[in-house]
Amino acid sequence: MNDNVSEARRALLPGTSHASFAANVSTAVREQLRRAESAALGGRADHGFDILRDTRAGGTPLADDDRIALAEMTSLLTRWGAPGPAPWEFLDELAAACHTPRARGAVFLAQARAARGKAMAEYGTRALFEFTAAGDIGGQALALSRMSFPADAGLSPSYRRELARRALALAKRSGEPWIIALVAGMLAACETYQGRKRAPGRWRQAASLLPADLDAVTGEVAALNYLNWALTCVYFGDYPTALEAVARGRVVGRGPWVNKFAAVEALVRHRTGHLDVAREQAAVARAGTAPGIRELGTAVAAAVTFETARRLPYDDLETVVTVAYATSPPCGATAAATLAYIRHARREPRPARGLPPILRKAREAEHHFGWEDALLALTEIAPDAARDEAAAMSRFWSPSPRAAAIRSVVEGHLAGKRGWAALVEGADALAAMGEPITAGRTYHAAARVAPSPTERTHARDRAAELFTTAGADRSLATLARDRFLHGGLLHVPDNQRHQVNAGLTPRERDVAVLAAQGFTAVEIADRLGITVGTARNYVLNVRRKFGSVPKRRLALVLGMVGDVH
Repeated sequence: MNDNVSEARRALLPGTSHASFAANVSTAVREQLRRAESAALGGRADHGFDILRDTRAGGTPLADDDRIALAEMTSLLTRWGAPGPAPWEFLDELAAACHTPRARGAVFLAQARAARGKAMAEYGTRALFEFTAAGDIGGQALALSRMSFPADAGLSPSYRRELARRALALAKRSGEPWIIALVAGMLAACETYQGRKRAPGRWRQAASLLPADLDAVTGEVAALNYLNWALTCVYFGDYPTALEAVARGRVVGRGPWVNKFAAVEALVRHRTGHLDVAREQAAVARAGTAPGIRELGTAVAAAVTFETARRLPYDDLETVVTVAYATSPPCGATAAATLAYIRHARREPRPARGLPPILRKAREAEHHFGWEDALLALTEIAPDAARDEAAAMSRFWSPSPRAAAIRSVVEGHLAGKRGWAALVEGADALAAMGEPITAGRTYHAAARVAPSPTERTHARDRAAELFTTAGADRSLATLARDRFLHGGLLHVPDNQRHQVNAGLTPRERDVAVLAAQGFTAVEIADRLGITVGTARNYVLNVRRKFGSVPKRRLALVLGMVGDVH
């Protein structure tokens, strides 16, 4: 933490803060809140919500502060995984029962904090109206910040940023540390999606505004800022700082935050080539109940499986992409890219079909952040389709180091044989920031368009080194089987033998396995029930696809040994 942030923290925090608009909650309601929180911390957010609903229906008279506290805990449990429309109906009932505009504003704000998209802005607008009537500056700040964030609320990016800045000015006037921290986080979110260079620094400062010894509701504010700081660093390519933010967030986050921070660490570990750790953290994320977190964990697990498994399971990842995108557009774009790579490896028709809609949504929301993986996957899988998308996205590139590297890779792919320099520049940058698999794929692409044999060999060997270090067996096998790079042949990993990644048809694969085992054309024809001439043609086709590699070296090139399946 830098000195400026430390000074701000000392000035803002004379004591521990509690993130609530309810100052005088009754003893009976406070006990029920404790029970509901304990249930949710035990993985039963639905049971916790039932406790809150029973509290209101129990016949005990409730004051407005009791209603506010119930609403704030309901909002918290909804973010932790309380299912269905019932929490929203309950919140509406609480708002209708409030006697003062400040109380109604607090309930509407609780709804805004649990909402997404346009609903967030709508409830934020209602809260602003009530807080303005009540003269509550802190409430106005929080309501304005909620109105500033959704990109689909019909407001221009510049106006949304102005709302967020006005909200922060009001928050500072309120003098409440938790309000300042939450509003600072919303401004950081606006600046992140608008591609501002200062966004990671904004997140660092917002995350540092609250102490570690927090109650659950205040801890939610701090943990949210740490989580978003970590995600921003991931997509900026600053993986050490992302892990720092995860470590700090785990200190203050309770309940499902364990799963949320595991999901972010899983994403970091996959990006940085620590696939075993990524798999472990993805499993923790998938055990959670918070919306979108299981899906992000599933997406990372699928990405690890893609690189390490012998066969690819036919999981339903389309739903995962949809939910992950609704939770976090950058995470959804990454999940969509993973799904496209898997479809491509399975040879499904139109494997990149889910990527253009992701890019279209980014343009409609004017996001300058988080869609880069979707465009990169589209460029690698379907370069012709990627040309128009790349042109349409050209004004949305952020100035972050990772975005600059991905842009260089995309432009290199689309330039064909003239793309060597751009590909190597992008690959070098990705390797320097500690992203071996993406860098390796880029070096592989560079090797295919290298201007000289020496440069081709260097790029191919660099790709092999990175894949080997990361344990990315499928990418290494694809490199080893590349028909343009057969000189100085690489070893195909054992778990990728028998896998078809070289553009062979099923019949060509059967012939290749037999030829690699030393069978003659006559023997192959007899085994497969085809003519000898057809068998010879198949063998020639297979060899031609690998640069006319000698028949005796097919086993090494293809990694195909053993029986035909």
